[in-house]
Amino acid sequence: MEKFVSTMYDAITQGMEKEFPERVAFRYYTEETDMVTTVLFKELAQDVRRTVTYLQSTIPDAKGKKVCLLSKNSYEYVVNTFGAIMAGCVLVPMNQRKSWAEMSHELELVEPAVILTDGEDYGNKAQLEAAYGSLLHPMDEFRRYEPAAELHPIGHDDLMVLMFTSGTTGLSKGVMMSERNLFSAGQVLWAISAQLADKIDLTKPLPGHYMVLPMFHLGAFIDLFSTTVMGWPLNLGSDIRDFYRDIQKMPSQIMSVVPMIMNALHKDVMRGHRDRLGDLWVPIGSSAMFDPQVLLDMVHNGMFVIQCYGATETCAAGIINFAQDEKHIGAVGQGSEYMDYKIEPDGELCMRGDCVMMGYYKDPEGTAEVIDKDGWVHTGDLARVDEDGYYYIIGRKKNLIILDSGENISPEELEGMVEKCPVVQECIVKELGKKIGVVVYCEKEHQQTVRDFVTQMNRTVPLYKRIGVVEFSETPLPRNATGKLVRK
Repeated sequence: MEKFVSTMYDAITQGMEKEFPERVAFRYYTEETDMVTTVLFKELAQDVRRTVTYLQSTIPDAKGKKVCLLSKNSYEYVVNTFGAIMAGCVLVPMNQRKSWAEMSHELELVEPAVILTDGEDYGNKAQLEAAYGSLLHPMDEFRRYEPAAELHPIGHDDLMVLMFTSGTTGLSKGVMMSERNLFSAGQVLWAISAQLADKIDLTKPLPGHYMVLPMFHLGAFIDLFSTTVMGWPLNLGSDIRDFYRDIQKMPSQIMSVVPMIMNALHKDVMRGHRDRLGDLWVPIGSSAMFDPQVLLDMVHNGMFVIQCYGATETCAAGIINFAQDEKHIGAVGQGSEYMDYKIEPDGELCMRGDCVMMGYYKDPEGTAEVIDKDGWVHTGDLARVDEDGYYYIIGRKKNLIILDSGENISPEELEGMVEKCPVVQECIVKELGKKIGVVVYCEKEHQQTVRDFVTQMNRTVPLYKRIGVVEFSETPLPRNATGKLVRK
């Protein structure tokens, strides 16, 4: 669209149904038929209307009722996402792979009216059916219904989406997002399309955006949300293991990635296998912890790297980095005109704007810990800003190791140094006993190499930062659903 609309109702009735009905909205590959299905925006809009009919007829007094999604990525997931919102319900995307203890906590908290599932067993199907059997519905149920003539938009400041934090420690929290929050975030991210518009031949079909991050992950959800509103096509993947097959079947120029995926792409490029990535040239990173050298290598091999920094509490909006030069590629970027920023005396980055969440669901105390009385979100990230206005994330406030001497140690800083050892596959720095320690995952025959590397590294850092304990893990280190290391 020429401008970013401000409501989901307008996105459907003005965008999908009037401005670009014949454009491709989605592509997805079906293994059983070995075919790629293409869906136009006008077809998507009709399926959204079918979902409105289905939910309105299934849920008594549907306005404000919770619709939970438990499924891998699929076209049906997309339809139910927009359909639930246009039925006046509250959408609750959930991680279908969580343990039953975690999932039951979230379900009890939200009290769903309907739970839409893909029918697969992710390790919790029996418990789910026993506890919520009468509320479980298949993801494709909408296909049995006629399109609704009327949509039921919610108020701009009403609760629209309830999304759970990924959680690296403790139980996840429900982040409440209004339509205003999400569209304000979309406005911040609109800058990405403006940057790419200068680099794209608009006489050709719009570039495909490959999405394989799970849609319960906010970065992927915002991808879905903003890309669809803008009228750009999304190529849907459901499993990163099928990445190479998917980009051959559905040529894609843009892809959102987390560090784990970026590192895999980097290995291909550096091994001379750039051709395996097809048309891909814009990896968009949704993390503050990318290795700058990895990003530079990608740029030197023809990629245009974009980095996005945000938080679930700001609907993923925050800071965007378009810089491709060595000086600034390690930054998370420059601020947006739509948001305010400040760095507290202790180094914590704070952000403020219309994209800031309504609060944590049923948790006013937790909300007050993150959003102060002046509307500032305290991100928990430690940051600095350079003379050009670029922000750099240097660690997590809650991860700081505070020594008896009063010195603060950022584990992320030391992890970055240890990871420069070529045999280290993963590592995490933590307090082990009374000393700074590192747990390393590597091949067993390389353990002495790691010890020698840490010994040499210790000679280059101040005494208080030196690693005193090196331990090894025989298995990959635990990560959450979005690939972040779980710190215990």
